[in-house]
Amino acid sequence: MADEKRGVMIDGPDTVDRDDAIWVDRDGGGWRLTVHIADVDAVAPLGSGLDEAARRKVTTRYLPDGHIPMIADGGEARATLREGAEVPSCRVTVRFDAHGVAFASAVARGTLAEGKALTYPQAAAAVRERRDPLHETLSHAHDLARTLLARRRAAGALAFYDLRQGFATTEEGNLVRLGGVQRNAGYVIVQELMIAANEAVAGWAAEHDVPILFRNHRAAAVAPPRDELLEDLTAMAASSGNRDLVEKRLAMLMRPATYAPTVTGHYALNLPAYTHATSPLRRYPDLVTQRMLFAAADGVAPPYGFEELAALGEEVNAAIRERRLRTAERYRAEARKETRRQLDTAAYAAMDAETFRKILKLAVTEAAPREGVAEEIVRRLDVGHLPLREVCHVLFDAGGEAWRPVRERLGDWLAEEPSRAVTGLSVFAQDRIGGPISESHVRWDVSPTGTAQAPRFTARVSLRLGEERHDSPARTATSKKDARSQAALALVSRLAGIGDRSADAAAEEPQAQPGRTRLVPADRHPVMAVNEYAQLGVLTGLRFTYERDGSPHEPVFTCTVSAVLSPGGGELTGTGTAGSKQAAKTEAAADMRAKVDATLSVTSG
Repeated sequence: MADEKRGVMIDGPDTVDRDDAIWVDRDGGGWRLTVHIADVDAVAPLGSGLDEAARRKVTTRYLPDGHIPMIADGGEARATLREGAEVPSCRVTVRFDAHGVAFASAVARGTLAEGKALTYPQAAAAVRERRDPLHETLSHAHDLARTLLARRRAAGALAFYDLRQGFATTEEGNLVRLGGVQRNAGYVIVQELMIAANEAVAGWAAEHDVPILFRNHRAAAVAPPRDELLEDLTAMAASSGNRDLVEKRLAMLMRPATYAPTVTGHYALNLPAYTHATSPLRRYPDLVTQRMLFAAADGVAPPYGFEELAALGEEVNAAIRERRLRTAERYRAEARKETRRQLDTAAYAAMDAETFRKILKLAVTEAAPREGVAEEIVRRLDVGHLPLREVCHVLFDAGGEAWRPVRERLGDWLAEEPSRAVTGLSVFAQDRIGGPISESHVRWDVSPTGTAQAPRFTARVSLRLGEERHDSPARTATSKKDARSQAALALVSRLAGIGDRSADAAAEEPQAQPGRTRLVPADRHPVMAVNEYAQLGVLTGLRFTYERDGSPHEPVFTCTVSAVLSPGGGELTGTGTAGSKQAAKTEAAADMRAKVDATLSVTSG
């Protein structure tokens, strides 16, 4: 068939190492896909100098201004697929029904006699332009790619493209940014058809009992179901605000894929068997697999035994793992250098949240805060722009005595809403074990200690982090939630080395007369004092509301706190106005606290 020798090579504009070419025809109600893969073994046979050098390199390395080919000394240029020449290939043919289900595949030696090279944008244009000579095959390719993508997503694969924002998932389920020339249908065609070809080769090898280097992938044991991760990706496409969070979550949950002559499945693609066979110019495992495929197709003895394949897989896995570690460390070193430079600039107020997070993580490793750092921490805290995780970085990691004033201020902030301390304990535990936590790491003991008429609960919390153990004192309150929050606040205070802000609810029954209730100590923070009166039962229905006025750059916040003085004391309100919600809340609480104190002083006099 003439089309068996035709193919379109779709790559970036500067690509010189062309591994693959595709051709798609309609086949009844379905499609027939032909993929030509460069015959690299013909140029770099097993045991040759080119082969040994390729084995040491493992992959081609791409640099900003060029690349270091895996097949060196001109071998890449001789083996690459190209226009205007007959080039030997490994030909993979796959037939699909109308639903994108592959029902037949074949692997054989082939020849690419009519190759045409296009960039991704040119391929996308050919799909749209009916007069283009390649419109027919590329429109078929586009239809097949869309069908395959929809089928993969329905089957639970982590398959996602956002061409508008420029993001896509990799084979390993991680998010990558797409270059400008990749944000089009041409890129999707190549990705989907190469996945289909590699899946077909893996299935063909398994069916014909041909040992190759399969590509296996798994996720972390704590990974949620795939559909939950797909929902995250879909939500990210609707709003880019959580992109970094999704990217980090996937990176944390996905493990690196590995090579082996046995099949264990591919998690991100949700496939029982997968391999890498379509890039033998760029990846040594693909070249190894190509040799095994050719031997099977030719009916000759395989060039590798099973044990050799297993050893090669481990060798490649170790090399890739070491390279990733070196690359990650280089990036970390560069990031630390840039963060150090930003820390030295002292322009903290102008920094966005992510930049300030990075410099804060570095700043707390120093014995004392740089000039302006502590002030900026408090400023962001007061205007509500300091996330709880950053609060925890300072509380738990800024150990020098010079950091104590800002740690104490952060402790006051936690005590204003003690439930924050529960989350703070989780952050502490996650940072110490370097990953997700479970009930085995944070253990709660909450028991009822009151009566039906005057309910009270006592709570303790314990952190079990390997050999490290931290226990809170017992704290008592009128609800389970408050008891847990106070116990967590006590332990956070101890871990941070600051004064204990926690307190037990007073022993008086909730409906006690105001005259029998003690005044909250005068040095208690206003918000803490009002919350304590609520725990004592002096105030019920405590509620804070906010209104915002002023310009976006100079907002004015008004906070109103309301509650009912029990029993029968009527409703009390307090108001406060300031340039931040936190400061307004403090003023409103101070106003309320003064009214409560005055009422209690009169009724007890």
